[in-house]
Amino acid sequence: MRTRLRTVTGAAQELAGITRTHGLLHIFLSRSTARRLFWLLLFVAALIGCTVHLAKLVQKFTERSVESQLKLRSERAQFPDITICNLKPASASLLSLKDFYESHFKFRFKFEVFDYFENFWGNFVNWFKEDTQRRPQESGESYDSRLEKVCKKVLDVMWVSGDTRDISQLDETMLLSCRYNSEPCSHRNFSLVQTSRFWNCYTFHPDPRQSSSGPGGRGAELDMVLFTDGNDKFPDWHGNWRNEALRDGCMFRKFSRSKAINRLLQSDELQSAGLRIFIHEEKSFPMSQTEFVDVASASSTSIKLRPIHNRLMSKPSRRCSEPPIETINYVRHFSNASLNVVTKAYSKSISDFVVEAQQSILHSNCGCYSHLLPFSVNTSDLCYFAPPQEWITPSDAVLKRIDCHDHWFQHAQRKSQELAKQFQHRMWCHFTQQRPWQQSRSWPPFSAIQEIWENLMVPQVRHGVEFLPEDGKVHHIFRNSTETRQEIQLYMLARGYEGCNFNVLGKFNVTDLSSLEDYRRKIVESAASCIPRSELAKELAAVRISLQSPAADAYEEMYKYHWTEALSEIGGTLGLWLGISVVSTFELLEFIYILVQKCRRNDDDSDIEEES
Repeated sequence: MRTRLRTVTGAAQELAGITRTHGLLHIFLSRSTARRLFWLLLFVAALIGCTVHLAKLVQKFTERSVESQLKLRSERAQFPDITICNLKPASASLLSLKDFYESHFKFRFKFEVFDYFENFWGNFVNWFKEDTQRRPQESGESYDSRLEKVCKKVLDVMWVSGDTRDISQLDETMLLSCRYNSEPCSHRNFSLVQTSRFWNCYTFHPDPRQSSSGPGGRGAELDMVLFTDGNDKFPDWHGNWRNEALRDGCMFRKFSRSKAINRLLQSDELQSAGLRIFIHEEKSFPMSQTEFVDVASASSTSIKLRPIHNRLMSKPSRRCSEPPIETINYVRHFSNASLNVVTKAYSKSISDFVVEAQQSILHSNCGCYSHLLPFSVNTSDLCYFAPPQEWITPSDAVLKRIDCHDHWFQHAQRKSQELAKQFQHRMWCHFTQQRPWQQSRSWPPFSAIQEIWENLMVPQVRHGVEFLPEDGKVHHIFRNSTETRQEIQLYMLARGYEGCNFNVLGKFNVTDLSSLEDYRRKIVESAASCIPRSELAKELAAVRISLQSPAADAYEEMYKYHWTEALSEIGGTLGLWLGISVVSTFELLEFIYILVQKCRRNDDDSDIEEES
């Protein structure tokens, strides 16, 4: 034992002579016991303090705390995608009139859209028949309230199973004027996105060849004059139709009235005339975003955007993903039931993961998906889809699938917040917020209405831009028509009052008006003085969307404590408490190595002495 102690003491004294570690030299070389004890206690205290300090540094590093920095207008701004939806999904002007009889010219007006209602949509009169009939002793108000819920289900079946694009807003009809950075744009810059709430929405994509910044060094801007198609001038035509009392059922009480159809589609929202404009990144699904602005008819609205680029750091309290984990192919639009489905890939956000989970709930319980959420399948896989052979009389299987959908959809909706928390970590680390600021005023001025009519609206009728072959679009109702949607819709405004019509037509030879189309075209092109200007103003909206600046703000998070800083602080702590540097650390390692070797050598010598 004494031999081993002498070995350790000798090695320690040898190290003490060369080490740079404070305290060890005094402990091993001091001749006074009291002095050795003092330096030993001091060294142990310093060692304890150093250990506590190092533990604090390690804890600080493992917390991965971040610091944030906001840089104003430090990066180039990118003009976002703009998606425009009509608050009234069904065209109010197309559904405002059923029949009109002009005794002087013997023209009978029967718009094709009403043939579509009576023939195609009339196939669904047997759906939910027991629920659509009035019950004994039921008040009219109670029946109408109950019927709306049932008819909304029938309307959803029609939307999923047929083609409603021609009844909804069309981009060619909606867009009267378009300029992006003072350069012309058209409906070819817009792509169709269909949803069960808005039916037809249109997303604006800037032409890559166009300038990315506005004139004079300003931010990019999009200027549009839009036809909002919220015509409420004419009453619902069913009231005077054959002077008959309304029969029970959706076709006679709801689908024959434009206001009723739009109320069904708008659910609990107010029936206002105007547009909803979604502002979103190109890679994101429009209706998944919360940034939108509602634009009223008869107004000029300026929407200024001040984008901020967010670069977040993932941390335990708020996890995010970089880059986006995956994409999802939502159906962008469809026609002819499930035969023609067009999809687009979008980067998943939290809301998209929630939607996917909700759709999974429906599919696992019902074997089909919901049309009320964004979907990625053919419409034949939707719970509300009915093949043509079941339009007249639905099978029990289809009705059972619809009932299953309604039950589990409510369940999936109740789980929305829970699912959002579950997928909170799937948020993007890098994303852009647009922060729209809106300002509106009454528009257009009374003096400009006739000019808008003659220069923006009448040329659409004259040139028939809706049915250009190169557009490659399939129209369900008007595909065999010789007239355009614009011609039919604008005629409702151009009619004015009947005395004016006769004066206008007096300028033409009646024998030349050989068809209904000629009659309407002459009215639209020549009846500028007949336009009820106050009514036309209610159909228009001017919208300017612009970036406040060519530069965007940047919000950036960075790790507050990097490994290099942690290493520097650890070195400083060791130097403060123990006077240890990197070289001293190797000296201690060398001391331990020498000590082990000498102890092992002494053990071998002791074994030899015992044997001898």
